[in-house]
Amino acid sequence: MDWVTLAGSLAAVFAVAGIVWFMGMGKSQRIADPEQAMALARDAHSGFCPVDALVDNEGAAALVAGEGGTVVLVRPHGAQIAARVFAKPPEMELSAGLLTIATGDRRFGDIVLRLGDEQAARWPALLERMRHG
Repeated sequence: MDWVTLAGSLAAVFAVAGIVWFMGMGKSQRIADPEQAMALARDAHSGFCPVDALVDNEGAAALVAGEGGTVVLVRPHGAQIAARVFAKPPEMELSAGLLTIATGDRRFGDIVLRLGDEQAARWPALLERMRHG
């Protein structure tokens, strides 16, 4: 292989990478607000009727409470959304504005929601909805 072919190949690779970056492809999704989180949970779990949601400050994950005590945890996974459905609320702990959710799924992992003061204040009401449907 000569140097001209190598340089041309590298230039083509960098050009494609620049186009992908410019178009915003390959970026992870973010969950913008509780309404979007509830829509994502509805899409992930057929028949799910969401009533409230807590969303991470950075949009990295959301916990959605539904009718009948069902809970859906959603988080971006590359360009897609990954979801876990719980028939009853998973183990959770709120401490210093961080809500840690133990999913019990090694592949999904435990999730930490960074909640602001407003969302942390909504936490007791959401927990009550999750426990009693």
